[in-house]
Amino acid sequence: MPASSWSAVATGRCRVLIAGAGPAGLATALYLLHLRPELAGRIVALEKRRHPRPKICAGGLIPRTIASLNELGLRLEVPFVEVVRGRALTEIGAFDHVREEPLCTVVRRDEFDGRLAHAAKARGLRLYENAPVREVALEPQGVRVAFDGGQFHADVLVGADGSSSKVRSALFGTGNNAVGRALMADLPVGKELSEEFTSRLYRFDFRCVAWGIPGYAWSFPCLIDGKPHLNVGVYDQTPHAAAGNRSVKPRLDEVLVRSFPEMTFTNHGAQGRLFKGAPIRWHDSTACFVRGRALLVGDAAGVDPMMGEGISVAFEHGKLAAHAIARLLDGDERALADYDHAVHAGPLGRKLKRLASAARHFYGPHHRFFLRAIAANRRAREIALDWYNGVRGLDELRTGGVIVEWLRSLLRGERYVA
Repeated sequence: MPASSWSAVATGRCRVLIAGAGPAGLATALYLLHLRPELAGRIVALEKRRHPRPKICAGGLIPRTIASLNELGLRLEVPFVEVVRGRALTEIGAFDHVREEPLCTVVRRDEFDGRLAHAAKARGLRLYENAPVREVALEPQGVRVAFDGGQFHADVLVGADGSSSKVRSALFGTGNNAVGRALMADLPVGKELSEEFTSRLYRFDFRCVAWGIPGYAWSFPCLIDGKPHLNVGVYDQTPHAAAGNRSVKPRLDEVLVRSFPEMTFTNHGAQGRLFKGAPIRWHDSTACFVRGRALLVGDAAGVDPMMGEGISVAFEHGKLAAHAIARLLDGDERALADYDHAVHAGPLGRKLKRLASAARHFYGPHHRFFLRAIAANRRAREIALDWYNGVRGLDELRTGGVIVEWLRSLLRGERYVA
């Protein structure tokens, strides 16, 4: 870009610049400050809005995310609902899972992200809010980023600015082949009348695969201003793909109404808007996650392809990125390439590849075959759920290790217990 395009803004310098102050960007900062406390005041995050900012997300924290919070010494200081029962609805029947320990902890993202931002600032992050990124350029030994209000030069840039990442589009290309879509709504309910609250239950409904939507609908219990609500939504992994043997896909709001006929979907609020939609970029193993001194994390890099879950992936990306950046700042020029390799082939990369494979099977034309295979083995379902949730580090094992865990449960002749 012409040099004159940078001349009208103030100039600053930092060691690390993070575009986006959601879970991925804040996790990167928190892990990096944990590793290198001396970087306090020298890590900058640019957030296009101001915390607490509205965020379209179901807000489910799986056990892997809770473990990350514990590792960082962070308490969950926001209202939450713990879920101990899960129900999956499919074409061939319903399956329930029950745990004594929470399967999921449901928060509101505006509150959760706001507390993360508060914690990161307390540990030394410089956070600029209402500062959307406008331009990005690589330098021989760093990056330049222009934003509303100024410009920064940094040794390394972390693109943590979501599925529609400005950093990604500027440096990595726009590729939309791996972008899904979610539509959701918050519905007020009576706490004593909602099974989600009385049974501490979340629901996943995969019947929409047969209707032409490769994905699922969900219902999560949550608290909004202390009042019980259900966050309901639907995820379409490939919104631009053909609808199987159907000429036209059903609309996502129609899928929600069909999945939850007992619920009342009516517009409410000052603008009368009930449904809110958002893109969800999922992990593409053919993509590159490092370019020069810039790397991608969180939704900008890609989340779980099968379920669209992004918070645990954000923390895992953030941890990997922090270790790589610390090495880079110590003089290891291979560090960012190793980050790219880890996101492709490390435990996180292997997990995301397996979930991409699972999505192809369960959302594909032969999904009934795979549903029957799952229905036939309860222990396999239980281990798969614990693997997904990261219980006891199962998601870090290679395929053989997971199979060994399943065989051990069979030899015990009893229900698999995490």
